[in-house]
Amino acid sequence: MTRALFVLFLSVNFVLVGCGPRGFITLLPTAKSDLDEAAIQTVFIATDRRIEGSGPDGLIEQGFGEARDPQLRFGRIDISVPPVHVPGQIEWPGNRPPDPALHFVAREGTRYVNEHAFFRDIPRGDTGTVVLFVHGFNVNNAEAIYRLAQIAHDYKTETPVVSFSWPSAGDARGYVYDRDSVIFARDDLETLLLGLARDGRKTVILAHSMGGQLVMETLRQMSISGKGNALKPIAGVALISPDIDEDVFLRQAKRISPFPQPFMLMVSKRDKALGLAALITGKPSRLGSIEDPSRLEGLPIEIIDLSDIEGGDRAGHSTAFTAPAAIRLLQDLGPT
Repeated sequence: MTRALFVLFLSVNFVLVGCGPRGFITLLPTAKSDLDEAAIQTVFIATDRRIEGSGPDGLIEQGFGEARDPQLRFGRIDISVPPVHVPGQIEWPGNRPPDPALHFVAREGTRYVNEHAFFRDIPRGDTGTVVLFVHGFNVNNAEAIYRLAQIAHDYKTETPVVSFSWPSAGDARGYVYDRDSVIFARDDLETLLLGLARDGRKTVILAHSMGGQLVMETLRQMSISGKGNALKPIAGVALISPDIDEDVFLRQAKRISPFPQPFMLMVSKRDKALGLAALITGKPSRLGSIEDPSRLEGLPIEIIDLSDIEGGDRAGHSTAFTAPAAIRLLQDLGPT
């Protein structure tokens, strides 16, 4: 696993701030000729969200909602990226008729009967590597899928991408609900990681915001429950703007063995969303806006500070994948 491939995916998902319309999966049945100029990006999905949509396969027309489901389900969806796409953006149809020449649209969706059919359908490529990402607070299923499609397209990767879509409320008022959903989802994320290990996959784990808490808790529980062998195929972990208490992270990290390598933190002191999270939790900062990086000395962690990167989302919480300068930075890191 080269560092170039790893940093290629240091961008996952996003937190919506404000009151704009929420993302929605739009299925656009169309002839193949209508999509000749659109790029198709496949996103594989593992989720413990309850099926709520009316789509024929439980993936189209949003499908999975905020309610928690004790059953882990698997699927895939093909997203077309329009030829007018601007890196770092998602061209949502909004209230306009969806047009594959102008907008992100879903071309096809499938739900698998079990994990074996799911793993069998994921391409192995040369290394058998998959990129597994875990979204953060206030993200619905459609937003998670479309954002991952945008990132994979912008970084021109052919590596299969898998979204672990946990039951976030998709509501800015749902912070406590989402923190409880993180606890709920730990066992399901563990089930997915164990399945990937059994299938002989190498896995790069990426987590954004509150998703970092879910990843750390899951890795910790796997380690202390005697499942450390399943951590060996993990080819790297990146936490982007992690919404984790610094003291908690230090305790979590000390119990994880083997500790995945490489392990990266992407942080920013200009992250307004984490500033609000710190206010809610009564602490001066969160891990993603850490004020004293020396607290992490002794841990095999690389810190990438995006505080000086301009552009991107107004809250500074999604800089890694919405700011063109940050995208160029990650692309230029290259192998070492």
